[in-house]
Amino acid sequence: MSRVIVINATRRRELLWRHVKVRKTLDDICHTLELEIPSSERINVRKHDKIEVRCENPLFSESVRRPRITTVLVDEITASADSSRHSALVIGRSPARDIIDSTWTGAFWPSAESPMTLADITREIAAKFGILSNWFPSDQSDPTSPVGWFAWQNESPWAKLVTEAAGQGFLLTSNEAGGLYIWKPNTTPRSEGFHITEGQNVRSTEWRENGAEQFHTYIVTGWFHEAVVIDPTCNTNRVLTIDLTGFGLDEDKIRRRAETEMRRRRETRTTVTVSGWGLSDAQIKALGGIYQRELFWSTNFLIPVSMPQLGISRNLLIAEVEQEADARTMESKITLVNKEAYL
Repeated sequence: MSRVIVINATRRRELLWRHVKVRKTLDDICHTLELEIPSSERINVRKHDKIEVRCENPLFSESVRRPRITTVLVDEITASADSSRHSALVIGRSPARDIIDSTWTGAFWPSAESPMTLADITREIAAKFGILSNWFPSDQSDPTSPVGWFAWQNESPWAKLVTEAAGQGFLLTSNEAGGLYIWKPNTTPRSEGFHITEGQNVRSTEWRENGAEQFHTYIVTGWFHEAVVIDPTCNTNRVLTIDLTGFGLDEDKIRRRAETEMRRRRETRTTVTVSGWGLSDAQIKALGGIYQRELFWSTNFLIPVSMPQLGISRNLLIAEVEQEADARTMESKITLVNKEAYL
């Protein structure tokens, strides 16, 4: 049985808590944390402190006794009280928040003799904020391509990084340790045994068809190129225009951005609630070892899904995970999409 542990890594102490909610998504980059603590713990947390959420299980080996679920920096603390309850709500985001919120003026000018790849540039920018950046899987050589020109003018370098990553077909996300991952949308099902199966581990389902963010015409411009993509499933006159300010963007990258925007905004999403935050104890035992295995639900997992009542029987990609716990229960809400939404 897993147990949730919350640690203030800045002050090197474990915190008492009442409620924990961790959210990870492929769309918002940063992990977010909502943490309710008793009022007595208020003095042990300050804004900008580093908070780690970990899980402990007797089945875990000593080397991974308390694997991380997320690492965030505290943005906000709100204390509240009524006649029956005194508590504080702590809200935080991944350390990548600092890159997102900052505005810079600067540039990288990779030369032909010493080209810088997307991974090189991301690592250099992240390092200025004390953040580690790597590609995933990390045992492979740099999978990203050279970038011809990369600059920004009094704006967030993050927007440029995300645009370049999308143009090369990569996702840029926070990882559990508070660093950054550059990785491809997963097209191979996980091997650890993650699955969503009606009648086995599904507690509830929610099917959502949302047209509020959908457009009929997507126009992306940049560096003397323009791509126009039509979504035939949105029979309106709505138009979304995106002007990419980077130099050296080729026509393929411009079109890819337009197509990606269209696919993500029209994708129907299914959210499934399951017990626990990851593999069951029986599944962990069946692995025969947990070295370099994923034990908890995470984004960018391609998993088999079987829900006959919704007419679903195929592999789907996890676009969002919301893990929640209180004194009695641990559960996860898994949002699933077709993998093509992120390709």
